[in-house]
Amino acid sequence: MRAVACLVLAAVVLGACSGGDGEDTPSKAAGLKAMTSTDGALQFQVPDTWEASELNPVAAVQAGDPDSEAYGMVIEDPRKPLKDYTLERFADVQMQQLVTGIGLASLSAPKKVQVDGKDAVQYQLKGFFDQVEVVYLYTFVETPERFLKVVTWSLASEFEDNKEVLEQVSTSVRELKGLPSPSPEASTTDPAVVPTQNNPGLFDRDPNA
Repeated sequence: MRAVACLVLAAVVLGACSGGDGEDTPSKAAGLKAMTSTDGALQFQVPDTWEASELNPVAAVQAGDPDSEAYGMVIEDPRKPLKDYTLERFADVQMQQLVTGIGLASLSAPKKVQVDGKDAVQYQLKGFFDQVEVVYLYTFVETPERFLKVVTWSLASEFEDNKEVLEQVSTSVRELKGLPSPSPEASTTDPAVVPTQNNPGLFDRDPNA
C-alpha cells in the first residue's frame, strides 16, 4: 500500500523525494485554489500560497508551503486488491503500522468527518524525529474504487497556526473520475515519503505484508 524534508509510515528518513505534481486551477473560494492530480482523477483545495511539491513518490497530488511549514498530499489505493477491507479496518491497519514506526507522543481517537459527501475517519497524531516534533492529520476515505489517505502536517511549533488550514485541506478532496481499466494493483512496498524542508516523514506498507 501507499502512504515533513522526508517523513514516512514504518521508517523515518530525511531528504528530498519525488512525487506526482498537481496543476493549479483557480477556485471560486477566495484565497484557495484547486490542485489536480496529473491523471485528472483527484483534486484538493489548498491555500493560494501553496505550490506543487515533490514530497512523496506515490502521492497522487501534493503541495505545501515551506514558509508556513504546512503540507498536504493524497495517496490512493485501488479497492479491488483490498475488497475485504472496510474503511475502519483500512484506517486501523494503517495507523497501527504508523505508530510502530515513529516516536509517538500522542494519538487522538478516530473522528468521523465528511469528505466529498462520503464518510471518512480522521486521526491527529504527534510524533518525533531526531527530537523534531511534527503533528499530522491522517484522513481515510473510501470510494467505490479507491481508498484515499489524505495526510496534512506541520511542525508541532507551527501546528496551531496551521490547524484550520490543514483541516480544511484534509476534507477538501474530490474524486473526479474512476480508475482506468484495468485498474492498477496496490503496491507491496511503500517508499512513501512525506517531507518538509527540515521535517521528518513516514512510510506506508502493505497491510497484507
